Amino acid sequence: MDTPTSPRPAAARRRTPAVPLVAAVAAGACLVTGLTACGGGSDSGSAEKVTLTIGQWTNPGAIEFTKQLNAAFEKAHPGVTVKLQQAPTANGAWQQLTSSMLQSKSVDVLAQFAPTQQGFAPSYTNLKPGGAAALVAAGQLVDLKDQPFMKNYDPTMQQAAVGYNGGIYGVMAAEYVSAGSVWYKKDLLAKYNMQVPKTYQEFLDDCAALKAKGITPIFAAGKDGMHAGVWHGIMNQTLMAGRPGADSVKVSTDRATAFWQKTQSWADPVYKDISEQYQKAMVYLEPAAAGVAQQTAPGAWASKPDDFPFLLDGSWDGATIQQAGPKLNLGFFMLPGTNDPAANRVVIKPDLTWVVPTSAPHKDLAMQWLEFFSQPDNYKKWLEATGSISTQPAVQNTGLPWMDWLNSHMSDSFVALTVPWAPAGASTDAAGPDLYKMAPIGNDSVDTILTRSAGAYQKALG
Repeated sequence: MDTPTSPRPAAARRRTPAVPLVAAVAAGACLVTGLTACGGGSDSGSAEKVTLTIGQWTNPGAIEFTKQLNAAFEKAHPGVTVKLQQAPTANGAWQQLTSSMLQSKSVDVLAQFAPTQQGFAPSYTNLKPGGAAALVAAGQLVDLKDQPFMKNYDPTMQQAAVGYNGGIYGVMAAEYVSAGSVWYKKDLLAKYNMQVPKTYQEFLDDCAALKAKGITPIFAAGKDGMHAGVWHGIMNQTLMAGRPGADSVKVSTDRATAFWQKTQSWADPVYKDISEQYQKAMVYLEPAAAGVAQQTAPGAWASKPDDFPFLLDGSWDGATIQQAGPKLNLGFFMLPGTNDPAANRVVIKPDLTWVVPTSAPHKDLAMQWLEFFSQPDNYKKWLEATGSISTQPAVQNTGLPWMDWLNSHMSDSFVALTVPWAPAGASTDAAGPDLYKMAPIGNDSVDTILTRSAGAYQKALG
């Protein structure tokens, strides 16, 4: 998952199911309908030969969808050729391609990881933004807030993902559930007359009952820190309790400011309580989880239909799990991190975001491509190809059986809280508790871990 103590492995983060797209994409029948909304630009409908360049990291399902969308776009725009540039995220290949395309001013629409508000620390911190946030702050991306297609998307989610100084500098098209996300085996829970828990205590009670029957309740890739999702899930829901979802950015910013001003720290009682609650679940984790890698965990879990009812893993791994266990009656829910059912909401992590560089050779055509992508029918196919959670309120998530719980609990979801700004040169401990070392996974106590993190952050501040 995306946390400072336990980053989601690049391979797992980018893995996307190669779901076959509906033939209508290639045929263009339903896609061409409504293309007049894409027109009007100087490039549209022109016989002049124009090349529109799209940059996207390699991701089988997403790439296949983009290729088919590009073919339909070309059909609707005579004279236009869409060139897709791609590279894997491993070994810095994607960063190198991105830099090359931006330097040559050749790319029109570019995929970026949503910077979120964590990327824009106040000037008094002297922290320089990086990645997409650096492009935004430097004025190198086009503000899309007034584009008609932006009305299709949830403005709160877009603002949290890529908002800056009143502008929206991208289309956040993919988001996933990561912190506190739980896969479960429906048939195994049904065997013991259990329902999806609504409170943290219910989850613990279920785990205790399962363990008493000889079942190991929780499986996770402890080697790659997926157990940390429990801590971060509890933290998100605890700090957001009683607050509307739209307040997530403010809660993150207020916390970061308080940390920087030394009025809050990792040693505060709230983090001790979160850590102690986290430990109560960890006693039900597979004892050998610390040696399990993220790349193999979904398949290993799916191959055991009569054990390990729960898997701590992000929503991006649905297709991988189903491929490993095609007969598995798969379910998914958000860990209820508190004992207040109203506070236990879905926490969303922004991901792939389309941006338009100010140096784009064909900005008008780039806007038309984004409008085309954003049409509900097309966006629905994007969701099918990527397994993403929908960022368009009018477009429900895909009809995959495991998404039934999500589809009924998305109305009050919120964007995951970001960690406090880390001072330049800060150690890893400054970013939060090291859950590899905290008992029972490690040997250190809660107090030791939190005191170490608080001290590291204070030391970095100077």
